[in-house]
Amino acid sequence: MRSAAQYALCLTLLPGCVAAQTDRAAKPAVFPDVVSYSLDKARVDLPSGFEGKVNLLLLSFEPEQQKDIETWYPAAQALQHTNFAFRWYRLPVEARENFIFRWWDNSSLRSDETDPEMWHWIVPIYVNKDDFRRSLQIPNEHEIAVLLVDKEGHVLWRSSGVMTPQKRAALDALPELQLAAQKPASASH
Repeated sequence: MRSAAQYALCLTLLPGCVAAQTDRAAKPAVFPDVVSYSLDKARVDLPSGFEGKVNLLLLSFEPEQQKDIETWYPAAQALQHTNFAFRWYRLPVEARENFIFRWWDNSSLRSDETDPEMWHWIVPIYVNKDDFRRSLQIPNEHEIAVLLVDKEGHVLWRSSGVMTPQKRAALDALPELQLAAQKPASASH
């Protein structure tokens, strides 16, 4: 049987716990600062190094998630060909490792992806995975995460798992992609 003091303590702490949860949920997710190298060996400072006004990030946490990532390729490539302000990136997320492991892992990724044109858009990142996921409000590593971010790394839209027709329709309908696709009006003289 619980005492009155225990109930009083719970009632005292509960509003603070609820407020903390609400603050965490209300805080927008932002891509953390990460320095990495794309598979073409170019240094990339993220998020400032994202090349698009809007960028679709395909984040995987395990090698076997590559098949899920590939379901997003047709949509990502089509958007990149029709929208010059849009770019997409494949970001395999790995735990921090020593230089030799990173070299081996990156070499393996290059041998798996035989099209050197794709290497620029594949940026393996080596971070504390829990902190990284927390900063982006990704609940777990069980499935891929798909994020649309702006140039500053603010998350504008999110999804997870394999591409479906519903996810494609939701992505295509995003106002951020519609605005980014519009060409600036020519100045009249």
